[in-house]
Amino acid sequence: MKYDVEADFNLLKTCNFRCSYCFIPLKELGSKLTRHGSSEQWEEGFNATGKTWMIHVTGGEPFIYPGFVDLCDRLARRHYLSINSNLAHRSVAEFTDKIDPGRVHYINASLHFEERQKRAMVDEFIDRAKALLRAQFNVLVSVVMSAEMIDAFPSLAQQFGAHGLCLLPKVLRGHYRGKHYPEAYSLDQKARIRGHLLEARQKYAEILARMGEAPTIDMFADDRFLDGVGRYRGKWCGSGHNFVNISPNGDVLRCGSGERLGNILQRTVRLLTAPRRCDTEYCPYFCEKYTSAAFVGKVEERWAPLPIYVGAALRP
Repeated sequence: MKYDVEADFNLLKTCNFRCSYCFIPLKELGSKLTRHGSSEQWEEGFNATGKTWMIHVTGGEPFIYPGFVDLCDRLARRHYLSINSNLAHRSVAEFTDKIDPGRVHYINASLHFEERQKRAMVDEFIDRAKALLRAQFNVLVSVVMSAEMIDAFPSLAQQFGAHGLCLLPKVLRGHYRGKHYPEAYSLDQKARIRGHLLEARQKYAEILARMGEAPTIDMFADDRFLDGVGRYRGKWCGSGHNFVNISPNGDVLRCGSGERLGNILQRTVRLLTAPRRCDTEYCPYFCEKYTSAAFVGKVEERWAPLPIYVGAALRP
């Protein structure tokens, strides 16, 4: 893949699940879904920048967005996609049949097992994930590692492994049931998560090699967060230059700083001409990629290559 800018595109806040560890307030998860632009308008807005984009589509739940598959089809004609989804909407089948997997870097298929059990939707998830894999999409089946899930993980991994699906542990961050994670993990829990991550890296080796570069939401390296999330303030950062956050209404922002760089739908995007030092905080995955990963020296110098996975190993 060759792209100029990556976007964390928060298409919507609305979601059809109510996971106990979700960081989005319940009021927003249940908010009325608003479509701020047509698929054609979004396509024209991204194209008008003159850049090739890697668009990480997230929410809420993207697949419940009206016309989501058509939106992906239009964006993928010129740009690349990665998607964060619970696979709990019927339009996943249309996406599987219609979208070119060569234009989708990966799909983070979030299992959210507790919610699926409540709704009797476990088999549905398995069927949709397997269909995506058969269509040659790079599917990462992730599981948020609450204390309860750490205990359940071995048997659950065996259950899904029988269907050819490997579970990828995702370190819990933030407040959950009166505790703050990852600090609340015990030494034993951390050791078990590390072991599960090592196994996942080995089982996903073929998919990781095919992907060419590590996923931005790089849960394979989540053990780096087990002892706390790093501090990025003061480091050179590409946010606003070759990475942005996009709001549901099309506003383009320099990550969590709130600095507005225009609007995709209004075709007014003006990116920064060079990286700046971080003066805020955003998401550790994007911060790792666009600060630590690679800016060294003067801002005029080129960015160093990002780490890529080869087999089960991480090579700089």
